[in-house]
Amino acid sequence: MGKRIEDSMRALRLAAEMSQRFYEKPLIITYSGGKDSSVLLDLAENCLKPNEFEVIHSLTTVDAPETFYFIKDEFKRLKAKGVNAKISKAVDESGKQITMWNLIPKEKIPPTRIMRYCCAVLKESKTPNRICATGVRAEESAKRKGRDTFIVKGTTAKDAKFFPLEHALEVYEESLTREPIWNCKLIEEMRKKNNIIVNPIYDWTRKNVWEYIRSRHLKVNPLYDRGYTRVGCIGCPLASYWSRKKEFSEYPKYKEAYLRAFEKMLEERKRSGLSFKFKSAQEMFDCWMEEYKHNCKGQITLQEWETEISVKA
Repeated sequence: MGKRIEDSMRALRLAAEMSQRFYEKPLIITYSGGKDSSVLLDLAENCLKPNEFEVIHSLTTVDAPETFYFIKDEFKRLKAKGVNAKISKAVDESGKQITMWNLIPKEKIPPTRIMRYCCAVLKESKTPNRICATGVRAEESAKRKGRDTFIVKGTTAKDAKFFPLEHALEVYEESLTREPIWNCKLIEEMRKKNNIIVNPIYDWTRKNVWEYIRSRHLKVNPLYDRGYTRVGCIGCPLASYWSRKKEFSEYPKYKEAYLRAFEKMLEERKRSGLSFKFKSAQEMFDCWMEEYKHNCKGQITLQEWETEISVKA
């Protein structure tokens, strides 16, 4: 664990120095209120000065109340230490707040594992032209394997470039002594002030995360004490069926909000002349929950549904 911790701190210190040199702004620590971002934040607090980083939480409007209040308490603590910590809301061109509940009717498509527009609008668009540290780990999913500590974001996921910590250290040192015309992709993108992602705990396992939390006696989201293994958006289609069932059982008002949003979405599709196979928001919700795998015989499958609704007017 010692080497992992030191490497993570090296990545944070390097990213903070790069951010000041190329962007003239502090490193951004993205904070979701989950265990991984709590570890990331503690590492940053222990290796960076308060003015070398700032913390941002992107308000999705579908986090559990416990998560929101936990984040507010953490940000109050950070501000008392002189750290700039803020909750960022998504807004449209007119300045109106974007929520999950008005985004679904606007998109005319519910969020799915394939169509994750909610992440792009509510979370990933809040930190343009900056260096951002995240709590992403390779172990979390097959999709996240094959990445690395530093990422140059591309137009699409396939265009992204990945760099290990040692390479980033080497090219940064060279950039300090070589002529400005010299470039590698990582340094080139920083000189353009483009988006760079750093994943300081990328190689950590879930066991490492909890070992660190216990050794540091960190305060974590109270939902973990209630048996939750993830504390992201309620109803997230990336979660398992049973996790989502548990969430909607414990937070029925969120289910009601999704149903209202689905009802408005059906109205928008009808108004736009788009086809749909659902007679009600409840029928759509059941399909979205993939109830056909568990209870409903003959119901349209999620794959058929995604094909059906993916064509917009």
